[in-house]
Amino acid sequence: MDNSVFLDDDSNQPMPVSRFFGNVELMQVFQASLKLLKMIITQYIPKHKLSKLETAHCVERTIPILLTRTGDSSARLRVTAANFIQEMALFKEVKSLQIIPSYLVQPLKANSSVHLAMSQMGLLARLLKDLGTGSSGFTIDNVMKFSVSSLEHRVYEVRETAVRIILDMYRQHQASILEYLPPDDSNTRKNILYKTIFEGFAKIDGRPTDAEMREKESDAVKPKNQDIQGGKAAPAEALGIPDEHYLDNLCIFCGERSESFTEEGLDLHYWKHCLMLTRCDHCKQVVEISSLTEHLLTECDKKDGFGKCYRCSEAVFKEELPRHIKNKECNPAKPEKLANRCPLCHENFSPGEEAWKAHLMSLAGCTMNLRKTHILQKAPALQPGKSSAVAASGPSGSKAGSKIPTPKGGLSKSSSRTHARR
Repeated sequence: MDNSVFLDDDSNQPMPVSRFFGNVELMQVFQASLKLLKMIITQYIPKHKLSKLETAHCVERTIPILLTRTGDSSARLRVTAANFIQEMALFKEVKSLQIIPSYLVQPLKANSSVHLAMSQMGLLARLLKDLGTGSSGFTIDNVMKFSVSSLEHRVYEVRETAVRIILDMYRQHQASILEYLPPDDSNTRKNILYKTIFEGFAKIDGRPTDAEMREKESDAVKPKNQDIQGGKAAPAEALGIPDEHYLDNLCIFCGERSESFTEEGLDLHYWKHCLMLTRCDHCKQVVEISSLTEHLLTECDKKDGFGKCYRCSEAVFKEELPRHIKNKECNPAKPEKLANRCPLCHENFSPGEEAWKAHLMSLAGCTMNLRKTHILQKAPALQPGKSSAVAASGPSGSKAGSKIPTPKGGLSKSSSRTHARR
């Protein structure tokens, strides 16, 4: 079948299929063109006993343009295009060709629009459930390579969908997925996305997660441990929560549990309230404060602009680094085995992961954790007779559900991840 099945309204001359789809402006015309394409693939070609090459020709000439339409500024057009691509991929005449999956696992372009990237990820996730990875065009290899690369995308929703796809793939293929991921160790888990992925794997396997093990250790040492936000991560048994739902409504970083911690509620908590997290000034990502220095030096989009001071071991702008080192005004860091180093207040404190919680969340800890400082500032007025030192610290029962503005100053002053509109 050639391209002459469409006629130009003005000249009544044959018009290429690709031009017809590429010049669609009105929604009604677009919908009509989709009906025509469906009729050609599912009725015209089978009725006239044309070969699969003709079907492949139709798909290959139109699918790139349809994918482009999924990034259109019109929400209605985006949804219509995406739904038709999903429907077309399931046509029996198209399904066996395995063409559409090969387009969906193409790496996302750095300059592609937000809508286009989100639509491609959404289509991939939906079609994976419909088609699976057996003789469909989707394979463990191409899906995992695409998903892992998407974890680095600038758009939060794209990264979130990539995590969901990886977890779905793990449910089906278990150990085969692990070879595409970095090793599950403390360094990898400093990245929030990988920490979420490996915690999800543990949950799927029925293994205790890091959060559960930390809670058990914490309960054994300090049964009534409570952070400055007033959120207590009690054991599952004490709350009457089944083990398989223990991570529901729980922040795995600070240990706070709240009914408001739905999927979106946790995103907001990570973005705005969690005392263990901060927002990178330079790439808009939310990172653990304990790994902020490493993030700036090795992961941040602006990492090339930072260097490491050999005295304090912190990230410093390269243009300021010579003067920083020459002045020798920074507080020298201790070896990692002897002390942790806070990138906010630049102080050394006890080593170990639990020590980070105490430093960042307790009244006597970090004085530059602006999320905690703001909570203290919103505390009730001091009662008569109290000392000024107590007033400066504030009570520990203040709840973190209030409207906390974007912190200003220091390394945590940046805006949020790309889903700031939430």
